[in-house]
Amino acid sequence: MDNPQIPDAYLPVIGLGASRSYFPVRKWNRWGYLVMFLLLFAGALLVFLFGIYDTYVAYRQHGPAMIDDKLIGPLGIAFFLFALGLLAGWGAFANWKKGVAAYERGFAYNDRKGLQVWPWEDMLSMTSAITRHYTNGIYTGTSHVYTLSNRQNQRLVISNSIAKVEELAKFIEENIFPLLYGRAADQFNTGQAVVFGPVAVSKMEITIGKKAYPWKDVKEVSIHQGVLKVSRKDGGWFSGASASASTIPNLRVLLTIIHQAVGLKAG
Repeated sequence: MDNPQIPDAYLPVIGLGASRSYFPVRKWNRWGYLVMFLLLFAGALLVFLFGIYDTYVAYRQHGPAMIDDKLIGPLGIAFFLFALGLLAGWGAFANWKKGVAAYERGFAYNDRKGLQVWPWEDMLSMTSAITRHYTNGIYTGTSHVYTLSNRQNQRLVISNSIAKVEELAKFIEENIFPLLYGRAADQFNTGQAVVFGPVAVSKMEITIGKKAYPWKDVKEVSIHQGVLKVSRKDGGWFSGASASASTIPNLRVLLTIIHQAVGLKAG
């Protein structure tokens, strides 16, 4: 993962140390959309020309009364194919320059809007939404969406359009975790409540939404099927004490604080 070949678009990046890896856009999101655009555009053109030819033949055989009927169908189909082609063309254009270069002290993200530099120390949160998809009970793939924010009020969403996006997300999390945990632990140790989206923890309690539960009544905090839940020491779950893991920024930091600082099982 050291010293990979980084595209020239990332040459302006300075201050992030040595390069570690490069994650390009998936080939389908670039070439696949382009091929679809060309095929759909060609199909629209062929249907349109066929409609013109068919209309001409009808005109020669039956006169002008048949022109409208012959044109409506092919024109509608040609317009539909052309619209789909435009969407595919936009997909190719939007993804053409996309990619992420990872460095020692941060990463750089490039797309059609330009280059963004994200040092580790500037990052405030990372939220993960991982969804497994099934069709008629058959697994068809997993979608990954990682939402990042920093001190400059920038928000960045990285998804399956990036090759090896799971590996990239793991690399980012491993590098920002010590920084984020250190900040959260300092805040927790001074007696303040540390907020993780819909969840907040302090030395006294855990709050989920508008409901607060003292630590003395909590047995464990766990993740079940993508939902964070709180269980009581006397058995069962607290009524309504749950939050979707995909809405909780810095989930690993939250679980680590609960486990290490509070001394409860978490995970």
